[in-house]
Amino acid sequence: MSASSALRGRRFHQKSRNGCQQCKRRKVKCDEKKPVCDKCRRYGVDCSFAPANRIRIEEAVVSSRRSISSDRNTTSCSSSRPSRRGSPRWIPVENPHTPLSAGFELAIADLELLHHYTTSTAYTFSLHPALQTLWRVEVPRIGFTAPYTLRAILAISALHLAVLRPGKRELYIAQASEHHDAALRLATPAIPNINHENVPPLFLFSALSSFICCAKPLKLGNFLLWEDHEIADWLLLIKGTGSIIESSESAKESLHSGPLGIIFSVHRQSYSLLATQHEFLENLRCFILNEMKDSHGDESEVYNAAIDHLSHCFTICLDKGCRLETAEVFLWLLRVPQDFLLLLKGHQPHALVIVGYFCVLLHQLEWMWWMKNWGTHILSQIYHLLPGPIYKAWLQWPMEQIGFVPFE
Repeated sequence: MSASSALRGRRFHQKSRNGCQQCKRRKVKCDEKKPVCDKCRRYGVDCSFAPANRIRIEEAVVSSRRSISSDRNTTSCSSSRPSRRGSPRWIPVENPHTPLSAGFELAIADLELLHHYTTSTAYTFSLHPALQTLWRVEVPRIGFTAPYTLRAILAISALHLAVLRPGKRELYIAQASEHHDAALRLATPAIPNINHENVPPLFLFSALSSFICCAKPLKLGNFLLWEDHEIADWLLLIKGTGSIIESSESAKESLHSGPLGIIFSVHRQSYSLLATQHEFLENLRCFILNEMKDSHGDESEVYNAAIDHLSHCFTICLDKGCRLETAEVFLWLLRVPQDFLLLLKGHQPHALVIVGYFCVLLHQLEWMWWMKNWGTHILSQIYHLLPGPIYKAWLQWPMEQIGFVPFE
């Protein structure tokens, strides 16, 4: 073959210097057609010549970059031809080589959790229709103003899905842990500075944190109120939040008169009931005070106060004659003296027995998925912690009420 014939058979083409980013990455010639080149159209790939679509996607995923995306969109639309550096990217600027699907995985997972919360989980916190609407509508709305509250919403939704979808249990538990850990990091600095503006989201965060800790899988050594000789973080959180709110009149007024005010109006009648005497608690009181008669008086007062507040909760329970709700049972945890928690931390027998009676109230909450088996779980551990048959005998009434039979 002659040199002239070889030259005649060789194909020449003009190099594309302003092709789309997708063709450049594949190292193929781009025809530079707009808004989508033929290669991208053929392979079903988002072409960088269509900046408007990419910018809308980026705005939906990273709302904080809206101004940046808008500036890029303006620049792209005002130019008659793309620059050599290429058109604006739809991908996050931290990692410009991340594919579209990878950038959406976490967002889609979070949207799934939020959807499940509003369509299912929000209905499980109360039997009262008005409170169900509050948890479904107002709580997410408040969550959008405070990331720690929104994260807590996603965490409790993930734990609910872990119960409903056991095949993905570990995945959802991991998501819940990630969201709640992030929420704690965000909320902790704000709690000492509660004011009339941030009190609703912080109040919700503390309430949701208590639900989250109750919803986590049961394990030995976890007594819900304390674990490994330490008072539970969630209990310190709700007691601390409650005491700060009570000490601030403006925060208290904002909470009661704002969108969460219905919580207090619904339960106000129950809280106003005067505590009545209950024979089983009065017998326990006499036993403990007799045991403590030769000891320091302050400790007797702590036990007296704990039994008084527990008696009030039992009055609410017996008066209602229907399913209890968390606010009516957890009221005892908010009012019990801090010194009583310290006695629990040291596994003092009298304090353990009192919590055994509280387990009867916890058992009344087992219609809620996140309180399932907690009463029996705590009572069984307390039974084996008590030092002798005398203290164990005082658990007979709670064990009968719950239906718990110990295995020696």
